[in-house]
Amino acid sequence: MDILTLDYVDVFDENKSKKLSFSKELLDENINESSLFVLRVDGKSMQPVINHKALVVADLSQKDIKNEKIYIVYYNNKMWIKKALIKENKTAFVSINKDYSHLVYDFEDVHVVAKVLLTFTKL
Repeated sequence: MDILTLDYVDVFDENKSKKLSFSKELLDENINESSLFVLRVDGKSMQPVINHKALVVADLSQKDIKNEKIYIVYYNNKMWIKKALIKENKTAFVSINKDYSHLVYDFEDVHVVAKVLLTFTKL
């Protein structure tokens, strides 16, 4: 089994540099490994799919928007993780958690950074 290891900074642990290792089998075959990165989630707007403090693996090379997929977008000087919704030729990025339903960003107002591929939550 091939293992992939990615570095990340843990904002919840004094910004310590850490590593996430996982099986490459969890990824699609056509992934460019050099485009992958890890970040720790700060917030509950994507629960229960992505939990607060979860680790997500994202791909900088995947920016083509697909309906119902999850992306990291840049909006208002912050990075947000949101689900893409395409309806009637209009694309918006939305929260999954109903308590954060007010966090909706139009495609025209954001910069798509990466597509989220995996999420890891400490149970």
